[in-house]
Amino acid sequence: MDPSDFLSERRELFRELEIVSRKVERMASGWASHTPFPQFTGSYFYLFDPAGEVVGRRAVPDELMSAYDRTHDRSEPTITFRSGVVVVGPRKVWIGRVPYDLFLTKEMPRLVHWRVTKVLSQQWHLVIIALAVSFLLCILLARYLVVPIRRLQGTSRKLAKGELSTRVDASVRQRGDELGDFARDFDHMAEQLETLVNNKEILLRNVSHELRSPLTRLQISLALARRKSPEADAEHARIEREIERLDELIGEIIRFSRIQHGLSEVACEQVNLEQLLKQLVEDGDFEAQAQNKGVDLIKSQPLEICGVRDWLSSAAENIIRNAIRFTPEGSNVEVSLEQYRRNVIIKVRDKGPGVPEEVLESMFEPFFRVDETRGKENDGFGLGTAIAMGAIANHDGLISARNAHPGLEVTIKIPLDNKLNV
Repeated sequence: MDPSDFLSERRELFRELEIVSRKVERMASGWASHTPFPQFTGSYFYLFDPAGEVVGRRAVPDELMSAYDRTHDRSEPTITFRSGVVVVGPRKVWIGRVPYDLFLTKEMPRLVHWRVTKVLSQQWHLVIIALAVSFLLCILLARYLVVPIRRLQGTSRKLAKGELSTRVDASVRQRGDELGDFARDFDHMAEQLETLVNNKEILLRNVSHELRSPLTRLQISLALARRKSPEADAEHARIEREIERLDELIGEIIRFSRIQHGLSEVACEQVNLEQLLKQLVEDGDFEAQAQNKGVDLIKSQPLEICGVRDWLSSAAENIIRNAIRFTPEGSNVEVSLEQYRRNVIIKVRDKGPGVPEEVLESMFEPFFRVDETRGKENDGFGLGTAIAMGAIANHDGLISARNAHPGLEVTIKIPLDNKLNV
């Protein structure tokens, strides 16, 4: 905007030009044409002689020359604004009996600095009030926007951890703006998700229970068939193996469902993890020796946590059994137990082929198997790692896997002061 539109700035610029012109006239007695013109902070002054030459200066801005050509014949000073430069003048200055034209210029950055300095020096109390009010308004606006967003973030994190009953705080849902709409949509999504997951779990559990009855009848029928037809013993043995496999699968599904829902008939108790792991390693080593393999507890220390012994035993046993299945003959599975800060760390490493990096996160999902990388040994149900993850998650713990080259290393981390989800 043109500075001449502002009356207060117009007066200040004219006043500055008037003050300088008087100083020049008072200096006229000792002044000569070759004497450099005095400088003033933030402003530049140019004195033109009657011939139109600048006294005491060599370089003259083009904006000034353009303004001089247009205004030097005027009797009163004017303000022009060209290419970011403010030009004020001319102001007649008499040195002896010769008239000179005095011009004042300010570049835009210096003009802004001049404006700010003027406001701070003359109206500093208004500046402080304005800053204080702005600060308070910014805090209120930030709280108005950030607090509901953080609550939404906390709700989404709980939902991601499996707490499907989590809903957005009522104070956010009742808002009438876009955040309130988003919170209501988020709750609707969470309800739909909870319904779908619960229905899936109920269906899985009901089907598993319903299959138990026909399996029992099949076992009875098999016993009767063996009495009537003892010569078909090979076929009967095959049927019995398949029945046992189905029964084992159904048992794993029911166990997985109970762990996923945090259902346990046993209350929290102090579990000696060192003793628990030693027993599991001893049992695993006994089974592995039949395959020319072994299981070693390479590091341990006395550690106790509050938990469900059955869940912790199931989680560690499933991981150790998987490692035994995939470690090659002539190698040992390595198990370690140690404390890191306020966490219990259990590591199980095999010497097998490992898994692709892109499926490391998926290997703890139910019924997930990587047949093409883990070979013919991958003949389980795909529930062992899922059961382990559910059991550890109920103890506020985490379970992860990484390729150890060679082999796969599974790490279980449980807080010593975990809050058991039973």
